[in-house]
Amino acid sequence: MDFYDIPDPQDPRLAAFQNLRDRTLRGESLFIAEGDLVVERLLTSPFQVESLLVVERAWERVLPMLEQKVPEGTPIYRVPFETVPDLVGFPFHQGVMAIGRREPVWTLKSLTEPRRNPTRRVILVLPDVTKPDNVGIVFRSAAALGADGVLLGEQACDPLSRRALRVSMGGVLQLPWFKSENIQRDLDVLRSEFGYTSCATVLSPTAVDVRQMAWPAKVAICFGNEYDGLKPDFLPHCDLQVTTPMAAGVDSLNLGTSAGIFLWELVK
Repeated sequence: MDFYDIPDPQDPRLAAFQNLRDRTLRGESLFIAEGDLVVERLLTSPFQVESLLVVERAWERVLPMLEQKVPEGTPIYRVPFETVPDLVGFPFHQGVMAIGRREPVWTLKSLTEPRRNPTRRVILVLPDVTKPDNVGIVFRSAAALGADGVLLGEQACDPLSRRALRVSMGGVLQLPWFKSENIQRDLDVLRSEFGYTSCATVLSPTAVDVRQMAWPAKVAICFGNEYDGLKPDFLPHCDLQVTTPMAAGVDSLNLGTSAGIFLWELVK
């Protein structure tokens, strides 16, 4: 195990961890995993790990994970707790973080490969969900409930952002996803080449009640953004429309909650 004690937050070996709050807003080729669970999921994911940062007082706690899962030759930097805010640019109390390399590790076809249930295949489609919290919650639910993957549109927020990764509890690193350059085209590919039925989640009295839905064996279920739902030009690419009935006076659910409901109905 290659670890180094570094007391100086300005040490050039720590350059990748410096001023993370500002730098990660500029779309660098690296991303940050924070906390024991998310770092562990990064270490067991297809993403390449550049280096790790461990606070001295967390060393004994995380040492077993480091010994078992950090690839040979990956540097581990141990730093004093009091230097961390000056280094990363924000208070950090989780003890460990890692730098991952942002690279394409999955393709559209990867989403069609079954994860748990070969008799029910589920892909979530997020054309333009822009809030990291919502993306993170959807990934967490999708990973927990056995979805096969997530297809993201051009306008969707970055699933590897610090916030999305934290909220997903590392689900972004567990579940195959693909960011499309033309999501309508790629959804049509899933339909025509891989046999998926696309289902739009909408608020409409003519949509099928989710409780009565006869789900196909392969489903690409589409969720709109936080404000407008699915855009009108997207609906012609969907074969079915499905809805969640709600009490009078309520016209919407949080996207993460809605995705959890539909996923539960799909996999139960």
